[in-house]
Amino acid sequence: MKPVRTAPLGWLLAALACGTSPPAVEDGITHRSEITPVTQVSQALPGVLIPPFLDCRAPLEGQSTADPSGKVCTPASISGATEPGKAFADYASCEIVRTQRPYYPRPPAKVPASDDPRQSDPAFMAELRWAKEQIASTGCVCCHDGAVAPRGASQWDLSAGPIWLDTLSDTGLALFSGLADSSVLGAYPASANHGFDRSQTGIPTTDTARMRAFTLAELRRRGISEEQARAVPPFGGPIYQNFIREPAACAPGIGVDAEGRVNFGDPGARYLYILAAGSKNPGVPPNLDRPAGTLWRLDVLPSLEPVRTGLLYGSTPPGSFQDTPAEGPAPALVVGQRYQLTALLDVGLPTQSCLFVYGMVDGGT
Repeated sequence: MKPVRTAPLGWLLAALACGTSPPAVEDGITHRSEITPVTQVSQALPGVLIPPFLDCRAPLEGQSTADPSGKVCTPASISGATEPGKAFADYASCEIVRTQRPYYPRPPAKVPASDDPRQSDPAFMAELRWAKEQIASTGCVCCHDGAVAPRGASQWDLSAGPIWLDTLSDTGLALFSGLADSSVLGAYPASANHGFDRSQTGIPTTDTARMRAFTLAELRRRGISEEQARAVPPFGGPIYQNFIREPAACAPGIGVDAEGRVNFGDPGARYLYILAAGSKNPGVPPNLDRPAGTLWRLDVLPSLEPVRTGLLYGSTPPGSFQDTPAEGPAPALVVGQRYQLTALLDVGLPTQSCLFVYGMVDGGT
């Protein structure tokens, strides 16, 4: 990578005295479009999230694709889906996906009964098979299919028989139906996900009405009202809490100082944001990690160590690259204006999320 040009300290101090803002760094910036993304777990440091990417592969023998490239292109993401009727695990690495959420085996909510009378209901069994085929095309299988997950399914198990739906807890079913809020977990638009949508249901599907009807029927069978399902707390745990938490004033010394240095303390950061005050907190990819108001975002490759505090705003130290803006330098900050600083040790793990006034080393608001 080319060396970074830093603005002279004298110019910066003069700019502050005049009430103007120092120029953004223009030379030596590495943008996302200029880096080779990490696409294998062996390339990444242990325990580091590998961001989603498009995995394009030739169709398996006996299968075809309508894609003009002749390949099946699948978002390698826990929110991703491959082409309907195909198995996600055949077209994207579940090993990659499992870096994006904590995975651990967990017993099923209920062991399906071998003599369940619903097996004699052709209509129900047809819908059960359809729902299974839909889910098999999504990244959900990486943790929730005993035939795919390396140490067993995490509670609900798509491979369980005779009725896999029984392994799903009541709260999980509320998520499936879309009555419980799971939006903080992120989602692709259907147009970028082979028609799979989860804006109305918690589980991605190419037929929202059909999946909704299937899950609502199961809620009724279990004696769970829609009101009870809606009362389930939003999913996401710490991801949800960090997403909705209001940023407070930065501690003294945290923020962008008079020299244009971004000070975020220890430990390091894999993702670093400067946002307009009042912006939503950054969430998870693919749709919540670039909130409106993001002025500058710096990413670190999963193969390299985090950046450390004190780097120059708008610069890209070795191993890092500028995600936002996608082109050109970071926008100049206005002296005396309030901004939000967010530093993430990794996706969903903020170490700083606070408000500072540019140029004030005490970080006051």
